[in-house]
Amino acid sequence: MFTLFDLLKLVGAVTGAVVGGRYGYDAFGWPAAILGVLVGVVAGVLVGNLPWVASWAWMRYDLKRCSVPRLKERLQREHFISHLLIGELVSRGEPLEQFRGYVAGLLRSGDPAEHHFGKGAARIWFPDLLPDAPSTSTTPMPPPSNNERNA
Repeated sequence: MFTLFDLLKLVGAVTGAVVGGRYGYDAFGWPAAILGVLVGVVAGVLVGNLPWVASWAWMRYDLKRCSVPRLKERLQREHFISHLLIGELVSRGEPLEQFRGYVAGLLRSGDPAEHHFGKGAARIWFPDLLPDAPSTSTTPMPPPSNNERNA
């Protein structure tokens, strides 16, 4: 999924490349222009990534200062960050299994957005709820053949 943060990073990289290349060419010619483009791309990506870093830090701060009842309330409304809310609740000692029904409900939802974010939460917390989950069968593996033993 291409997000606004990806766009900002891309714009930062392109802008950095143009500014770095132009400055390098004006100052020292073609060799410096090539170096300027490379340095500009790196600087542009770093600057373009700052909004994502700031928003992530704000989200972590916001989750840390919420009470457990408030986090559970947010879980019912904010399904798009359910994986983060469940993680925060589990880190505070809440049993993980109490959220299995919630995630299963998201997976059964007719709303495509809820289903999408339910799959994301299930991948992290309850992979066994997904149809393509790895088998948890306890069937023993067959013994290795003679060729495998000698290898």
